[in-house]
Amino acid sequence: MDDIAQTHDQSCGDKVNSPPFSLPLVSVIIVNYNYGRFLKQAADSVYEQTYPNIECIIVDNASTDESADVLLAISRRYPGTTILRRSDNGGQSLASKEGFEASSGEYVVFLDADDVLLSSCIATHVFVHLSLRIPVGFSSADMIQSVGSRMVLGTIHSLSEYVRSGRGIRPGLMRRIDERAPEVWPLRNPEAGLENQVHLILPSDCDFRSWFWAPTSCNCFRRDALQLFLNNERLGELRSCTDAYLLRGIGLLTGSVVIDRSLAIYRLHGMNVFSKHPNLYGMLNYERGGVSDNDLLGRKLVIDHLIAKADLFLHKVESPQHYMQALMALDGAWPRLPSTVRGCRTYVAGKVVAESAALSRNLGLLNFVLLLKQLGVAPHVILLASLRRKNKKPI
Repeated sequence: MDDIAQTHDQSCGDKVNSPPFSLPLVSVIIVNYNYGRFLKQAADSVYEQTYPNIECIIVDNASTDESADVLLAISRRYPGTTILRRSDNGGQSLASKEGFEASSGEYVVFLDADDVLLSSCIATHVFVHLSLRIPVGFSSADMIQSVGSRMVLGTIHSLSEYVRSGRGIRPGLMRRIDERAPEVWPLRNPEAGLENQVHLILPSDCDFRSWFWAPTSCNCFRRDALQLFLNNERLGELRSCTDAYLLRGIGLLTGSVVIDRSLAIYRLHGMNVFSKHPNLYGMLNYERGGVSDNDLLGRKLVIDHLIAKADLFLHKVESPQHYMQALMALDGAWPRLPSTVRGCRTYVAGKVVAESAALSRNLGLLNFVLLLKQLGVAPHVILLASLRRKNKKPI
């Protein structure tokens, strides 16, 4: 009996003294195309993070500059880096997807090769996620804007405008992990007051009329949220502005938070796809409607993806109304996308009617008819679309 008691005591002691759960793994994915002159600084900023549990994946999009030599130097300095070399430049979205598929982190950061993370960036993002009471799809933090090696601005205008509006402040939104479960947060505690600098953006606040977030490099995604939108077979059509597709699509379904702290540097050098100069109040800093403006294409891809995979999303969301509200938000964005389907004013309405056989079954007939009415579809088209549920014939 004494031997059994001693064994039991030892077993209990092992449980008490066993190490706590580890911090989540964060995958940092750097997509590079001909940014060899910036790439080393981007990689250095990943490995200089105060957060210890990181994997770094670099996807080179068939660069033709000095990137090959820089990648070799990075692999020697940081042997744990995964380097993927594409034989052709398939665009930012496909490279991001390839990097994601090679990653395994519970959280994912897409770092543009010309940007730099400040040392506390990832630790702050993870701290916020572990402290949030509402499990949103991603967090977005402010960024310093620089031209060359000189800082010009300390913020991203659109994110600051949301913060200044006072929106998104929710009492009790955060329960600090370092105070409520200090044994699982082994890092230096963020400064007091961080919880008052986190603003919630609910799905109902998110649409394609507004942009609330930072550009690509200062967003930290939940892996399961990314999986909902990176499984889009048409993603390769979006060669740039992948952040517009991911942030708005995920935000529409799962919500997000913005952190009122600058945690990275957004470098402007004249070759940026969507920002040509630092923000100037009341002025656009990109070429609206230009060859690099993929905002409308990104919106179409979100709409098409939500409707094509309606069965998946309707099994994931809390209710059909949640799914319908996302489509309505996309429909109300300016400028409205026109439809080629008779009796439908907008692109969303036309897509819903075109997929009426599947959507009416997945939503249920009453919800389906309600959605068509809210989209302003002509009554005779609603009738035909409802009948299609049975005969499955095209309208």
